[in-house]
Amino acid sequence: MTDALSFPFVQRALVAVLLAAPLLGGLSHLVVARRLAFFSAAIGQAVLTGVALGVLLGEPVDAPWGSVFGFSLLTGVVLVFVRRRSVLPPDTLVGVLLAFTLGLGVCLLVAVTKRFNVHQLEAVMFGSVLTVRGVDLALLAGTGVVTAGVVGPLANRLVVQAVDARLSAAARWPEARDEYLFVVVLTAAIVVSVKVMGALMVEAMLVVPAAAARNLASSARGAFAWSVVVALLAAVAGLGVSTQVNVPSGAAIVLGLALAFASSLAPALGRRRQK
Repeated sequence: MTDALSFPFVQRALVAVLLAAPLLGGLSHLVVARRLAFFSAAIGQAVLTGVALGVLLGEPVDAPWGSVFGFSLLTGVVLVFVRRRSVLPPDTLVGVLLAFTLGLGVCLLVAVTKRFNVHQLEAVMFGSVLTVRGVDLALLAGTGVVTAGVVGPLANRLVVQAVDARLSAAARWPEARDEYLFVVVLTAAIVVSVKVMGALMVEAMLVVPAAAARNLASSARGAFAWSVVVALLAAVAGLGVSTQVNVPSGAAIVLGLALAFASSLAPALGRRRQK
């Protein structure tokens, strides 16, 4: 990878993964704690619909960010609104919404491909860290700063609300406001990371680091730190592989995450045997 770093596009790619990995890895701990893994999949599917809507509305085919963020945010907010007022299990509601957004996205995609080559949309859906631009890096950096400023002070509260609802109610924390705020930030992080990893790969970065961290850490703070470390290592390693072998960068990063999770199983099994 050292030789490849002489190319500007590889340098931008390295900066992109160094920005995206801590962002998604840090959120991973909260996503798993609040049982939002399936939710992140629904937002990823909503990106497909947002891309098709953006192109139909005349946005650039390689950057329909307005429609993508708008539709994804609407999907997330509607899901939280319905979940808080429905007697159905949350995973059932997410499944219904996921099916709706996927069906709508495919129908709109057919309409789009009558005017555009479908391969033009693949870069948005599957991502390519080697094609990021300066504006993508600026969006990642800005989203990371906003996420740290908004979620950082609320992190402990968000975990407690997920683990013990009675304690949250006794403390009179604004649970509804916190949930909506977290969903907005999470949606923004998913959307801006699509260019780097692709909508179908971001979900792995929001779930696997925290899963591996739980096998390695013995405290909540340790789990957060390990989530970030695992995400960073997998992202850099995946980028290195994709620059040397002709494989998609997003897929290589996900394989790195899978390897990290498999490696984390040994310490976890060792601790269980000692007990």
